[in-house]
Amino acid sequence: MRILFIVEPERKDWYDYLRKDASDTYILLWHEGKKDIPGWIRNNHFFNEIHDWNSYLTPGVLLKKIRPDRIVFFEIIDQRQIALLVKSNRVGVKTFYLEHGAAGDKKTAIERANEPHFFLKKKSKYLLTRIRRSFGRLIRSKLFYYSAVFNTNSLNSFWKYLRLPVNMLFQTPNKALANCIFQERQPYKAIVFNKPNFEQFQVYTGITEEKACFTGVPMFDKYYSNSIEPGHHILYIDHPYLEEGLFGWTKEHHKNIALTLKDFANKSKRKLYVKLHPRSNKEIWDEWHIEGEYIKIIREGDFTGMFLSSKLILGFSSSLINGFLCARKNVVLLGWHPSPRIIGNNFADTGLCHYSLSPADLDSRSQFWFVNNLAISNKEAYDKYLKAFNFPFDGKANERVLNVIKTL
Repeated sequence: MRILFIVEPERKDWYDYLRKDASDTYILLWHEGKKDIPGWIRNNHFFNEIHDWNSYLTPGVLLKKIRPDRIVFFEIIDQRQIALLVKSNRVGVKTFYLEHGAAGDKKTAIERANEPHFFLKKKSKYLLTRIRRSFGRLIRSKLFYYSAVFNTNSLNSFWKYLRLPVNMLFQTPNKALANCIFQERQPYKAIVFNKPNFEQFQVYTGITEEKACFTGVPMFDKYYSNSIEPGHHILYIDHPYLEEGLFGWTKEHHKNIALTLKDFANKSKRKLYVKLHPRSNKEIWDEWHIEGEYIKIIREGDFTGMFLSSKLILGFSSSLINGFLCARKNVVLLGWHPSPRIIGNNFADTGLCHYSLSPADLDSRSQFWFVNNLAISNKEAYDKYLKAFNFPFDGKANERVLNVIKTL
């Protein structure tokens, strides 16, 4: 089977777990032109073929040349992605949306979509840069998109398809999608892992549960049945809030958190690891000079053993928190924002983790956190949690994802 992946290849954590399948041909389509494809991807043993968008004038030409049996989208936001989805649905090539997170939150998704002054702040700058650097590419992408307009099935969908790029000029992509739902841009099946992810995806697509596949979270299969005794180290999970200009983060706020972590690690004499997000800028952390005997910054690698043997995990709401709670780790959910609050899925409501709205809590509450692992002590809440966020949790979600793609 020839399976075409529309995925950012740098995010290996989104698709690496599928390496168990060696019987099919995996094809990558992500970069706009051949010159945009970095050399390291050519040596990526996951993908057997690598293609670029500019090599194909229309979705129909692309499908004819690449000949995919299945198409797996990790996002369906870009206009070329939407055009390919609509055309594929029309000609009978099965399309799948494959979730890459595990902690969807409908409320937060709506909040982030409503970015004020989007055109003036972001879109106008993007368009000016696009026109100056590659006007031809801009025209080519619009031709690709509009060539698929006649693959819609109703006049209402036809007009929405035409209107969508205009909406995207003045609204964030997700808000534009939420305000312009038509059935033809829904995938054949959406692999959404759990109910919260489904509810978030539904906001942008209008998809129904009949098209959703709840498989559990395959990235957390490795956390199943691992009997690792807790060590003494602490883990802080970083998020690129400053780098992406989210929720009012400033460099001063970032610095305050970094220095508080450093002081706490030195006073408690416990090793503290700062795990950076793939989009975090390590140069910002380096400015604060916090690394030393008791604190270390880490980024890429398989840290499963470190995660599972940690004494305490400090993290903002994210997919990783989901995995840690499934593994019954001792977690503190953070709301350490300039305006303190829990943003995203409030895992503390489950009764399985602590929460903190201020870095100052490290001094006053850490001893209580260390000796009270709520994910272990509250078994009833834990069982309820798994049913909502990662069911079944049996180490076989990977197999279920592959089964959906290959057999449905």
